[in-house]
Amino acid sequence: MPASWAATARIKRKKMLIPLYTPRHFRGLSTWHISGWRIKAYGISAHASEKDQFLQPELITAARSFVEANLSRMEVTPHYSAGFVVLHHGSSAKTLLTQWWVNECVCMQFAAQSDYSGQPSFSFTKSDLMACAHELVAIGFERRAWISTVMSGRPMEAYLESWLPHGLY
Repeated sequence: MPASWAATARIKRKKMLIPLYTPRHFRGLSTWHISGWRIKAYGISAHASEKDQFLQPELITAARSFVEANLSRMEVTPHYSAGFVVLHHGSSAKTLLTQWWVNECVCMQFAAQSDYSGQPSFSFTKSDLMACAHELVAIGFERRAWISTVMSGRPMEAYLESWLPHGLY
C-alpha cells in the first residue's frame, strides 16, 4: 500500500459503533417501464410496519425520476434493457441503488442518496458506496434470479417475474 494512502487511512480511522442488525420491511414496488427498459423496483423501510404506509409516494416518484433522468449512464453500456433498483429509507439516509445487467453476467450500478428528512432530492454519492447489509438482501436475490432464469436459458420474462417475497429480512 502506498505510504500516502496508509497515512490517510490512519488519519481517518476512528472508533465506530456497529449497531445490532434489526430486520427491515422489504416490498416489491412495481416494474418501471422507462424508454424501453424494464426495471424491477424494491423498497426497504427501516420504520414501516405491515400496517403503515410503506414508503412515501413522493419518495418513490423522486427515485423513478432520478433513474429516468440518468438513463444515459445505462444506455452507453451493452445492455439487456433490464435491471432493478433498491430504494431504501434507512435510519440515516434515503438510498437509491440502480443496477442493470450487461455482458451476460455483469451487474452495473450507480448509487444516489437523499437526506434522511425533508423532501427527497437524490444526487450521486460522493463515495464508493456499494450497498448496506440490508440492501444486499435484494441484490443477492436478484443475482440468484438472473442465474436461474436468463443464464439458464429461460426467457427474460421469467427473470422479470421473479421477485423477492415481501417480508422482514
